Amino acid sequence: MRIFTKKKALLIAGIILIGGVSFGIHANSKQADAAPAQKINLYEATNLTSLDASKITDAVSSSQLGQVDEGLYRLNKDSKPVNALATKTTISKNGKIYTINLRHNGRWGDGQKVTAHDFVYSWERTLNPKTKSEFTYLFASIKNANAIMIGKKAPSTLGVKATNKYQLKITLSKPVPYFKKLLAGTTFYPISQKAVEKYGNKYGTSAKKTVYNGPFVLKGWNGTNDNWKLTKNPTYRDHKIVNLKEINYQVIKESSTAYNLYQSHKLDMVTLAGEQNTQNKNNPELKTLSSGRVGFIQYNEKDKTASNKDLRTAISLAINRQQLATKILENGSTAVKTFGVRNMLKNPQTGKDFVDDAHTPKTMDYNIAKAKTLYQTAQKQLGKKQLTLTITCANDDTSQHTADFIQGQLMNQFKGLKVNIRTMPFPSMLTKVSQGDFQLNLTSWGMDFADPTQALTILTSDSNSNMGHYQSGTYDAAMNAADGKDAMNDSARYQDLVKAAKTATNDQAVTPLYESRSRMLVNSDLHGVVYNKFSGALDFRTAFVK
Repeated sequence: MRIFTKKKALLIAGIILIGGVSFGIHANSKQADAAPAQKINLYEATNLTSLDASKITDAVSSSQLGQVDEGLYRLNKDSKPVNALATKTTISKNGKIYTINLRHNGRWGDGQKVTAHDFVYSWERTLNPKTKSEFTYLFASIKNANAIMIGKKAPSTLGVKATNKYQLKITLSKPVPYFKKLLAGTTFYPISQKAVEKYGNKYGTSAKKTVYNGPFVLKGWNGTNDNWKLTKNPTYRDHKIVNLKEINYQVIKESSTAYNLYQSHKLDMVTLAGEQNTQNKNNPELKTLSSGRVGFIQYNEKDKTASNKDLRTAISLAINRQQLATKILENGSTAVKTFGVRNMLKNPQTGKDFVDDAHTPKTMDYNIAKAKTLYQTAQKQLGKKQLTLTITCANDDTSQHTADFIQGQLMNQFKGLKVNIRTMPFPSMLTKVSQGDFQLNLTSWGMDFADPTQALTILTSDSNSNMGHYQSGTYDAAMNAADGKDAMNDSARYQDLVKAAKTATNDQAVTPLYESRSRMLVNSDLHGVVYNKFSGALDFRTAFVK
């Protein structure tokens, strides 16, 4: 899950890349000849705001909920869904009906069993317009969900029913190949109706006004404080695999503070920023994690200059993505090959990564000679020898440094081109771009789960997130086929998605720049943490101090 709604996530640039969630942990110092205490400390860059699955809007809260609660599935290190509370899933031949059997030993902290009703109640509550959830779009594929979220149908008409105490039946409006990945997200977690009725609108606003069914229980959070802890949940259905007894959290907003604490052995994991990445490039404790995010330039197709395809392609070919990733970002990010990131999907026939199959060298690779030729063509088409472009971006350091780099690359290579940079606070940028007040916008897109549609969908003609107003009949047809007639045919769907990605990059609908990653230092005494290859999310269920 991402910090903002889809519309907001599209427009975030360096804020999420660097300044979003940071994780950190430290193991207590070992006493001589004594077994290490199974206690660690983690830090977050921002405060915990909610533990209500229907109302969470930020990554810190989602991360915490993922440790203290559990849904039908969990994502493993390869971002593949594995059973959590689910035991058996049966999918109908047309891909529209999911029958899911639940474990009988799931239990809330108040002693109540976790049942199918808890999922039905949770999802209906989330979609109820009165709840004002920001993530209702994730339910769009379930029958009647779209009508419910706009108030045209009652929540009780949602296509999910408890056929008995431990079985769910979910009816979709169309087959969704990645549906189980969706269900692994915290937005689809169960909620205890009894607890919500007990605490009312205060449910999930503090540790004491929440019930838990996951590996840990949260304590000490009053809703606003900067410190809290997780303790092992003795009633968790799989409690025997949980090694840690206690996880202490504190909020540390300055990366330099966290880094200094790590260096003084008071933290055992820290996310690096800026020069810290360079200083530790050969450190054996270094780990590089993906963040499931792609940085790119989007163009305003309603602007005469920005809408010129040859100019956009010239811009793409004139940017040295490798230099941007290694010399400017310096955080493990890599040059991107298409509009997406690695580990979204593999070729069902060859096992090759989607980004490799979708790569279009003639529009994506660094090629100054061709870029200059296309730029001159664009000048003739526009009837101007002098061109001016303005890049709109947020005013965080990462966005500004990236914009400065692109400005230098373009103005050094293209005679008669002037590039201006317009920076502003993120909310102001969001407003300007939403209103169409931009030529080029430097931004990024974070994906909720591992599937190419998470990026590609925003470029469809009817997408609210298509801020540049890109339109292509070929592109739309490929996307419609992928999630329509070919949805149940893995090979055909894969080729549809490759076709869509290649169409977008050949058109330079957007100019992809980098695949966002982050670097961490991890103390060698800490073992068993599961690092998700796609999103970089951490799972501490099997973590232990050696």
